[in-house]
Amino acid sequence: MTITRRSMMATLLAGAGASLVPARFLRAQGTPGTPATWEWTTYGADLKSTRYAPLDQINADNFADLEVAWRFKTDALGPRPEFNFQTTPLMVGGVVYTTAGSRRAVVALDAATGELLWMHREDEGARGAAAPRQLSGRGLAYWSDGQDARIVYVTPGYRLVALDARTGTP
Repeated sequence: MTITRRSMMATLLAGAGASLVPARFLRAQGTPGTPATWEWTTYGADLKSTRYAPLDQINADNFADLEVAWRFKTDALGPRPEFNFQTTPLMVGGVVYTTAGSRRAVVALDAATGELLWMHREDEGARGAAAPRQLSGRGLAYWSDGQDARIVYVTPGYRLVALDARTGTP
């Protein structure tokens, strides 16, 4: 692969532009680290990136009695189903959002049942097929202004996409 000065500059500009987007989304999310009800809205759980869940339902006394609540099978997501997720799912309003499948589909699952609510797969054609970044990626971002809610992610072909969190439509 030959890297030209032009492609290097385009990549740097795209990266710089993408780095400005999350700040706009973060400003609209309110007080850092204090979701109205406990949710995992960012990669680090909250805007302080505490990676802490203040839930006390699971403890040393009942840990051995835990059972699988549900499973999500990825075999319907393409020719190379995922078996190794390297992403942190988000949980907002009783919905789990994550990436899945070899073409990095975004899925929304009912947190209580595991039922697939919606799936979005960006068709990037040759651009996506030739991209060096394949498989499920590293995750999603959530943004809401209290009325509108979006799931934001980067496709394998380096496109920034914002989806309606309720419907999965761009």
